[in-house]
Amino acid sequence: MNISSGLYLCYRAKNILLVFLFLFCSTYAFGSEISSFDYLSSKSDASEEVRYTLSWILDSADNDNLPFAVIDKKNAEIFVFNNDGKFLVSEPVLIGISKSDIIDPKTLNASLSAISEAKRVTPAGRFISMIGSDKHGKQLLWVDYEFAIALHPVIDVPGQDRRRRLITKTCQDKRITWGCINVSPALFQNVIIPLFQKKGIVYILPEEISIENYIRKVSEPKISNQQDTARGIRKNPG
Repeated sequence: MNISSGLYLCYRAKNILLVFLFLFCSTYAFGSEISSFDYLSSKSDASEEVRYTLSWILDSADNDNLPFAVIDKKNAEIFVFNNDGKFLVSEPVLIGISKSDIIDPKTLNASLSAISEAKRVTPAGRFISMIGSDKHGKQLLWVDYEFAIALHPVIDVPGQDRRRRLITKTCQDKRITWGCINVSPALFQNVIIPLFQKKGIVYILPEEISIENYIRKVSEPKISNQQDTARGIRKNPG
């Protein structure tokens, strides 16, 4: 059993203690087994852009010794890594309907129902992310706080059939949210929450520009996307 499959079985069993125990033991048992880059290179579902981005992150130590996730919008998939860059797990995600990479600032104060499908964007970028709560007290991972873009367990929205969409094999089925990233409850509860409890980085890959230009852009001097106080934040993540 390799580290990724072992962790997967632990969090599917919904036992958070097992997750931590497995990660601790794997540091010694599997430390020299296989690199994250080599592992992803052997996975048919890891795109060339994901592998290219991971290579850059590991070579440049861009994650600053923080846990991180890479979200491949084109293929609607998330890849999660610990602070040492060890690959933990990958799963499908639901993302924004639009294929744009930039959120229109005019939607900042708009209600969700007023945002057209063309403007329901999951933004590309490098985001300092941490666990927080929405106005109802539900836990989520804030990605772009100003625009209320978060990663959270899949939610039920009338007429959208999100839970079914999350498990289909069609990428187009995954384009349904207002911009937030929806994941399985098990992944969120047993991997994302403990891993990002303090802070982490979410890399959301682009659809409108090349991966080389994306890396060049996110390599520029970093300005934290976290805001102490939201400026006209949308009422509800979607």
